[in-house]
Amino acid sequence: MNARKYIFIVSTAVSLFLFLSGMVILSFHGYLGNEGGIISDLLEPFRLEKEPVNILVLGGDKVASNTDTIILVNYNPATAGLNLLSIPRDTKVPVKGSSVPKINSAFPVGGEKLAVETVSKLFGVKIKYYVYIDTSSFRKIIDLLGGVDFYVPVDMDYDDPLQNLHIHLKKGQQRLDGAKAEQFMRFRQPNRYDDSLMKYYDGSDIKRIEAQQSFIREVIRQKANLYNFTKLNSIMSIVYKNIQTNIKMDDAIKLLRNIGKINSSNIIMLRVPGEDAHSSGGWYFIHDKAKTSEIIKQYFDSKSGFADNKNSNKQPQKSNAKPEGTKQQEPTASKTVPESTTPSEQSVQSGSKTQSNPSNEETSLESSNAP
Repeated sequence: MNARKYIFIVSTAVSLFLFLSGMVILSFHGYLGNEGGIISDLLEPFRLEKEPVNILVLGGDKVASNTDTIILVNYNPATAGLNLLSIPRDTKVPVKGSSVPKINSAFPVGGEKLAVETVSKLFGVKIKYYVYIDTSSFRKIIDLLGGVDFYVPVDMDYDDPLQNLHIHLKKGQQRLDGAKAEQFMRFRQPNRYDDSLMKYYDGSDIKRIEAQQSFIREVIRQKANLYNFTKLNSIMSIVYKNIQTNIKMDDAIKLLRNIGKINSSNIIMLRVPGEDAHSSGGWYFIHDKAKTSEIIKQYFDSKSGFADNKNSNKQPQKSNAKPEGTKQQEPTASKTVPESTTPSEQSVQSGSKTQSNPSNEETSLESSNAP
């Protein structure tokens, strides 16, 4: 490298450093100019979002366009506080354009807009963003993160040839790669029941929600660290290719500025309180309006509503198929904050096996009996 080229490179690097340093100094001293000015516009992608924001996270099979997992997330960028509310997929609610009054029929009928609108109206809460993650994307993301160390509480064996779904996990501490993590997240009932399984899985979706929350907590605890923060750009790039969302990259950068502060102590996991009931010829989860309202007021305050991004990636294929129901057996208290990777025994409820109950039928659009 000749001297002239060397001086040019060094000068450019120093100039860039001084420019960015000057912008930071100006921002700290309040000399950003009027909103919409040149300096303000330059710094806009680097501003830290300060207001809590609600995000609807949907998970399911993209081919069938279903949503077996529905979670309302409240994230406070200023404190890195994270509240998650799991919503049973059979929650009874009117859905525009659907003859099935269940919350998991909103997405296949009207896509993300109807899903956000339905949850928003049901709970009286503002939701700004949505994220849809299908099963294949979930596997890729877990593999990208290097897997998750997790304690599987029981042997899990389930086979559904119709869906080509085969779950075979052994009890014990192990590292779950993407494929095994998907098996754990989808498991709801075994090929055959025994007493050890009934403690953790009784065929209801409520038990699966408890297990899913334990896994999500471990993903956050293990992966929201400095090492993965240094890989954030590459992680976000790959994640964006494998999910459907209206969160633009600039918004994500501003939201995740304090991601390194996330830890298990500022994560609160809850589920919608209520009980299952047979109504209108089917099984539904009837949420407790009063208790749910208290949870929403305490944990899901947000001033901003749905951000409609016309350029949101990977629009879903809408379906007119009608999802079926899943029995929700003996709901527990709404707040579940397990302390370990094993589902808390305090949240395990006694009850009869629900495998033969007609509401145990899968809610997927293919109406199989799978988890």
